[in-house]
Amino acid sequence: MLRKIIMYDVLIGVGALCALYLLVLLAMGVDFAIIWLPISAVFFALGGYGRYCLHHPGGFRLPAPLLAAAGAVLALALAVFLVVEGLILKEMLTKPQADMDVLIVLGAQVKGEQPSRALLRRLEAAERYLKENPDTVAVLSGGKGDGEDITEAECMYRYFTGQGIDASRLILEDSSTSTAENLTFSAGKIAEYFGEDGGMSRKTGLLSNNFHVYRARLLAEKMGYTDVHSVPAASDWRLQIHYLVREFFALCKEKAMGKI
Repeated sequence: MLRKIIMYDVLIGVGALCALYLLVLLAMGVDFAIIWLPISAVFFALGGYGRYCLHHPGGFRLPAPLLAAAGAVLALALAVFLVVEGLILKEMLTKPQADMDVLIVLGAQVKGEQPSRALLRRLEAAERYLKENPDTVAVLSGGKGDGEDITEAECMYRYFTGQGIDASRLILEDSSTSTAENLTFSAGKIAEYFGEDGGMSRKTGLLSNNFHVYRARLLAEKMGYTDVHSVPAASDWRLQIHYLVREFFALCKEKAMGKI
């Protein structure tokens, strides 16, 4: 009895932590923070129903077949979640391959004319790679979004040239507004630079924040990139849990739409 009470209290406590995390994310203005609302609700529902049943043995009960079906669905969902998160984590720890032909640096938010923290982490990782691999050229991929005074590509170009990277190694792709467009438009720029058709057969690195590189690689392979590799950059450790959970839902969406 005591063990069950503790278990249900733990579930309620996890629900409360998820709700608190949601409030923190909303206060920080983090995208897609709302995903924590249904997650919190599930934990509250599980813990609350369990406690209710313990303290009201003669009270309302959900039908046994319904409980069994719900349990099976939750178990399957948890198994899928853990497998997908494992794949994301594995990609996060990938050691970048040396001497790639092209490094596609995926854009992120620019605040006015300055890189956001997410973009700055990508730029720092890309700078290290380009300096360690002097024969690699970089496609700086990102257009201009809301609140941005210049394109993400231009922001990246200014950063790299300011850090001593030769402008001849930098290819600007300044029209894309999504990861899919990043990859599509970058292929055209690669083909143009090397004077070949397609632009998807070169040994290509995809550089993004660590939680995002797995999905980016799957998208690229689906599009037809034949020799593509992940180059993970760091992300904000305070938001790492949110990014990992959010990425699970993003992957499910892309899979349902047939993009990966």
